[in-house]
Amino acid sequence: MGHGDPEDCKIGIETVKALYNAEIPILGICLGHQLMGLATGAKTAKLKYGHRGPNHPVKDLKTGRVHITSQNHGYYIKEDTLDAKIAEVSHINLNDGTVEGLRYKNKKIFTVQFHPEACPGPEDCSYIFDEFLKEVENAKK
Repeated sequence: MGHGDPEDCKIGIETVKALYNAEIPILGICLGHQLMGLATGAKTAKLKYGHRGPNHPVKDLKTGRVHITSQNHGYYIKEDTLDAKIAEVSHINLNDGTVEGLRYKNKKIFTVQFHPEACPGPEDCSYIFDEFLKEVENAKK
């Protein structure tokens, strides 16, 4: 049934705030996506029915490609509460238009609401891990 209301994760939000300020590469998935949003001032809201199971179409706004994703959550980050100086929407859900991904400005941080590791596409979203590994390698230099 997903993890419940992410705003209840007070300790997690505080931990993610510290990580945000640590200047390290971060990839947030599902609850990690929501906690990073909350840690940087965004708000969440409950979905009427939730996003559950495979076959959720998500559009990568950078490439225009649509990926078939697996999901398990009942909340989403409200786009109108994002600080445009901090993050920009990178992915959207094509069923309901909700935020599915964020890229953080001047940081090596990106987050996705869906589960790229679940591979329902079967490997539609493996590029997310490739991008993250590049950030980790660049951070070592």
